[in-house]
Amino acid sequence: MVALPASPKPAPALPPPPLLTADAALFLDLDGTLLDFAAQPHHVVVADGLPEILRLLHGALGGALAIISGRSLAQIDQFDALPVMATAGLHGAQIRTADGLIVSAPSHAPSLDAARRAAVEHVAAIPGMLIEDKLDAIAVHFRGAPHAADDALAIGQKLLDIAGTGFTLQHGNHVVEVRPRGSDKGSALERLLRERAFLGRTPWMLGDDFTDEAAFTVANRLAGTSVIVGPRRPTDARYAL
Repeated sequence: MVALPASPKPAPALPPPPLLTADAALFLDLDGTLLDFAAQPHHVVVADGLPEILRLLHGALGGALAIISGRSLAQIDQFDALPVMATAGLHGAQIRTADGLIVSAPSHAPSLDAARRAAVEHVAAIPGMLIEDKLDAIAVHFRGAPHAADDALAIGQKLLDIAGTGFTLQHGNHVVEVRPRGSDKGSALERLLRERAFLGRTPWMLGDDFTDEAAFTVANRLAGTSVIVGPRRPTDARYAL
């Protein structure tokens, strides 16, 4: 399902999360959780004070702090103010350890080049819709054209047909994305838990979007804490902010 208009009914009540403990491993989504959405992805702003909060958390948790985002690692690195930490990009297709080592990354797919050309052609006909080229993934944003949700889904399906079986269609908040198949934020969380700073710790996952549900499911299975940010429901998260 594509991001739908907010329901007039109040979201089912979920309790606030318990206090974060020193033996936790904290995994944080970026857009919609740490960063407010903007009309265009490159317009988002890192709020004053956020980098210092993350640095304090990183120290208090012994380095067991990671970003798990739909953005690519290259896009995340453009936020110079964010401290260096373990990071998963492209919904888990790219993983970089806290030491800067890339331990997972998709190989270049020529079929995505053809999909990229088709995306530019299709989106040009719909004012307000835009393409975000992540090199190894293609996102069709319709935040500037909320009436065109069905068009965005149709375009995404066409791009997926061109890209082929190595890719899947990912729905998000006013976005449809063709991304590499075989990984998600849940698999990224499990992979990062094998890193030295995260070993033996209890996972906490905070996120707001459909893409975070896979990580909520894994955190729950590992007796961790799953926290949804915002009013989106239904969710597998057990707590809410």
